[in-house]
Amino acid sequence: MDFKNPGALIEDNWRLSFLKNYFKKNSFKNATLLDLGCGSRPYYNIYYNYFEKTIGADLAGMPFPQKAIDIYCPATDVPMPDESVDCILCTEVMHDIKEPSELINECYRLLKKGGILILTTPYLVPIADGQWDNYRFTQYGLKYIIEKGGFKDLTIYPVSDVVGSGITLLVKPLLRFWNFLAKVTRINFFRQWYNPLLFITVMIPQLLYMALRPLPIFKSILRKFSYGPIGYITVSQK
Repeated sequence: MDFKNPGALIEDNWRLSFLKNYFKKNSFKNATLLDLGCGSRPYYNIYYNYFEKTIGADLAGMPFPQKAIDIYCPATDVPMPDESVDCILCTEVMHDIKEPSELINECYRLLKKGGILILTTPYLVPIADGQWDNYRFTQYGLKYIIEKGGFKDLTIYPVSDVVGSGITLLVKPLLRFWNFLAKVTRINFFRQWYNPLLFITVMIPQLLYMALRPLPIFKSILRKFSYGPIGYITVSQK
């Protein structure tokens, strides 16, 4: 389990679990993956063993480790040839793009025939990135924009449900309080997950949800609340 982002345990671990299962079940021998908008490449340890070559691309000047990024560029203008990659992983990027269709078109250009686009985007989450945070997409909007870009065989998976979304929204202000306290006092301990009070107020509600949700009785109930997910994971083919 990943504790790096205490306020997003549900969504982060949901995506981690999905990607682990997806790459384990699908063959990508002698293939190239482009991690588009890669940031610090949090999913590198999941996918690198399944591809002959992996490439990380992100904007210059972003606060990410230099070693994580191979190509500095906008996600809508990648300096690579047409049909040069077999798989594109684009996580939590499209909502930051002012013209989302440009991102979809660029992914289509870069992928080989039959290539796979794995794209994730938020839905019920707070505005987090200031001027970069432009959109929230429903599954219907995602279907429209991705298929309009030429992709087919689209599958859309909700990330959690309205209960998980509610818990995530509730713990965000609490996490901000602990971050504020750490900043004011200059005591970094307050913002860490191993702060007992942060653990109880921010992490326990999320961990409890994650522990109960797989149980058959809760899984059956929560399935009725899938209309309000934290976000979506989409998989489509060129």
